[in-house]
Amino acid sequence: MTPDIFIKRTLAARSVTHLGHIQSLWSGYGNLSRYRVGGVEGIDKVVLKSIRFDQQSHHPRGWHSDHAHQRKLDSYQVERNWYQHWNKRCTSTARTAKCFGFYEDSECLHLLLEDLDSVGFDRRCDELSVEQSLVCLEWLACFHSEFLCAEPAADWPAGLWSRGTYWHLNTRPDEWRAMVDGPLKQHAQEIDRCLEQARFQTLVHGDAKVANFCFSEDMSQVAAVDFQYVGKGIGSQDVAYFLGSCLDERTLDLHIEYLLEYYFSELNRCLIAQGESPDLSDAVCSEWYELFAVAWADFHRFLLGWSPQHHKNTAFSQKMTDRGLRALPQLSL
Repeated sequence: MTPDIFIKRTLAARSVTHLGHIQSLWSGYGNLSRYRVGGVEGIDKVVLKSIRFDQQSHHPRGWHSDHAHQRKLDSYQVERNWYQHWNKRCTSTARTAKCFGFYEDSECLHLLLEDLDSVGFDRRCDELSVEQSLVCLEWLACFHSEFLCAEPAADWPAGLWSRGTYWHLNTRPDEWRAMVDGPLKQHAQEIDRCLEQARFQTLVHGDAKVANFCFSEDMSQVAAVDFQYVGKGIGSQDVAYFLGSCLDERTLDLHIEYLLEYYFSELNRCLIAQGESPDLSDAVCSEWYELFAVAWADFHRFLLGWSPQHHKNTAFSQKMTDRGLRALPQLSL
């Protein structure tokens, strides 16, 4: 089925006009395009995410393997499941794009999504100030509180990654093998186990970099996109990755405690607002705060195998990783 016909049938649109290419997907698996639709009440424009299952991967850093290809295909199925079964639970304070429908055959997957640009989220950023980052921390706190699961069932979260984040150790064996031997490589399994065995689990976005947030013009509101790696985890994993994506090393060194205090105060507020007890909220915040440096070390482990010369491999990141490694003996008891 062609994209135009799919969109027209899904929305019962009178007309569909292709407005242009937005961007290609990572490693060349497809693209995002914008369309104008006519005759649909309340909808003027939509975004189509098109994935080709038979596409040959072209990783910009040379990480080509059957394992990596299958992980990428799995990630798009997870994203479909997210929009089909989970996305509707997100509130206005953890704003995401609405999904109008999907189409899948043996060759491709189409996801028809709300155009966030057309509803006021048209700003994109590569970096943020400390104050600008707070709205994203609010989004993450609301998201993590909504999906908190103190005693998850064995099959939770159905249809999503059993362990969220795109750098999860079990999905990155090639990158682990590429690491230079040292304490971080030696303790990678222990770090992973420590995060997995945390008492309080939630859904993590799994790729919460600043580029996956869409801002309102005045930067007071934000929505998130790209849910290919959403799955079970702890909130600190998203927070660590987000902060590392939008703030430079010096800013992080100066303000990390303030930023964590802000996130956890928002998390506490959100949990209590949805009916959780103050004792439970305090327990969640305490556990995830203690695990923050471990979560940071987990991503740093991936980075040192994937691209050790990456600009995110900073002295601050190594300091946080060392802190996480020092905390392991007590946290692993």
